[in-house]
Amino acid sequence: MKSILYISLIIMTSLFVACNSNQNSDGHTHDTIGGDTEQAEHAHAAGALSYTLFSDDYELFVEFPALIVGQTSAFAAHFTQLSTYKPVSEGKLTVSIIRGNKGIRHSVDAPSSPGIFRPALQPKETGTYKMLFELESPSGNVSFEIPDVEVYANGEEAAHAAEEHENGEEVTYLKEQAWKTEFATQQLTMQPFYSVIHTSAKVKPQPQSSVALNAQTEGQVNLFAVIGQSVKKGELLAVITGSGLENNMKIKLKESKFAFEKSKADYVRTKPLAEKQVISQKDFLKIESQYKQDSLRYYQLANRISQNGLKITSSIDGFISKINVRNGQYVDKSAVIMNISSKSQLLIKAFVNQSDFQKVSGIFDANFSFAANKETITLKELNGKVMSNNAFVNENTTRIPVTFSAQNNGELMPGMFLEAFLKTGKKEQALVAPLSAIIEEQGQYFVFVQTGGESFVKRQVKLANNDGIRTEITSGLSAGERIVTHGAYQIKLAALAGDLPLHGHTH
Repeated sequence: MKSILYISLIIMTSLFVACNSNQNSDGHTHDTIGGDTEQAEHAHAAGALSYTLFSDDYELFVEFPALIVGQTSAFAAHFTQLSTYKPVSEGKLTVSIIRGNKGIRHSVDAPSSPGIFRPALQPKETGTYKMLFELESPSGNVSFEIPDVEVYANGEEAAHAAEEHENGEEVTYLKEQAWKTEFATQQLTMQPFYSVIHTSAKVKPQPQSSVALNAQTEGQVNLFAVIGQSVKKGELLAVITGSGLENNMKIKLKESKFAFEKSKADYVRTKPLAEKQVISQKDFLKIESQYKQDSLRYYQLANRISQNGLKITSSIDGFISKINVRNGQYVDKSAVIMNISSKSQLLIKAFVNQSDFQKVSGIFDANFSFAANKETITLKELNGKVMSNNAFVNENTTRIPVTFSAQNNGELMPGMFLEAFLKTGKKEQALVAPLSAIIEEQGQYFVFVQTGGESFVKRQVKLANNDGIRTEITSGLSAGERIVTHGAYQIKLAALAGDLPLHGHTH
């Protein structure tokens, strides 16, 4: 599997005592690939190595002393699932060194603590080897390869070959710390981006998702709802009462019942004729349709008439967007009592300055964020689309309206103001990073670049367009570098604390 490799070499002095059999001090037994085991001897003064490797799904950060013939080298192999940045808590790890068709391996059946596996090896011959780490776990299997790993004859040779590596700008943030927080990293790649118009927007109800409730008879209005109130289909909102109303309603109900009973009789009479093809299917469907309409009209009217008057009920789920009459007002039958708007179907209207009018026709997508918590949602997440992006202004506004349809995700309401990021002018290649990776300090922008498994460097960057979720990087970073996308402020605090080690740690 293709992986990315970071290597660091640190000088540290330690004393390792190996047993005089093919078992190490932990009682682990080493297997030989293509040969027999040899006895280990006492060793000392070895350089410590660390490697960081990546696959699509895992990060391996491993620390171990330089390999010396006859000496037991203990490994601390940290495995992280990149999708969650949590430790691998189960699995079997095998570490091997191979040269030609010979080598040695050692396996451990579980991590010693979540994410940290501790195999060990006792090399028997000097030379340059290929090192393999093979993980089998419920979350998936993965193999990492480190080429050209040296096995030295003694500790002095290892120490002499090692070059001290130290970067005073690096900050150490331990794997155990990262695993306990919301943390993530990402490798930067060149990818398509676009120009962005940053502006404001307002949520509005869709005209076609709004219904008007008519009085349907003369009388006095008694309101049982207020503007902005959420309502359910069939909910009582008002009653129309007045002199002569009862007689009028009885006449309407009688007429409706007569029409219903007639169409029902026609339907019952013609149904068997249609089955025997005595009458055409077209004529029967017309009779059936009339019966259904008269039935609905009759039962709706019957349910709405009460001893107190004519009930006005909501015909949809939604909210009361407008009340057009006063409580107690006398109305005629054509009067619109109130308007009900659907909460689920909305419009988002953004406003673009005239200076950007040439970009308006190219707007193809948008993101929106809430001013209160800066959470950003995409037009796709709202199942929305661009409805109008024609550059024009009228007498009532000096800014160009751009309208999007949207389905309410439960966080929007008509009248709400949003930040809008209107996408236009697609670019084929740009270096793009999540906004969550950016730290702002006095008008300057920084990210933390991962230089090793637990090593990070603060890097100043310059930004261009952002769409509320991602931003284009114009300088300071290169494709292939890995940056911290969640947890940058934790590393910043670790750097400010100043009491963490620059390199290495003891588990």
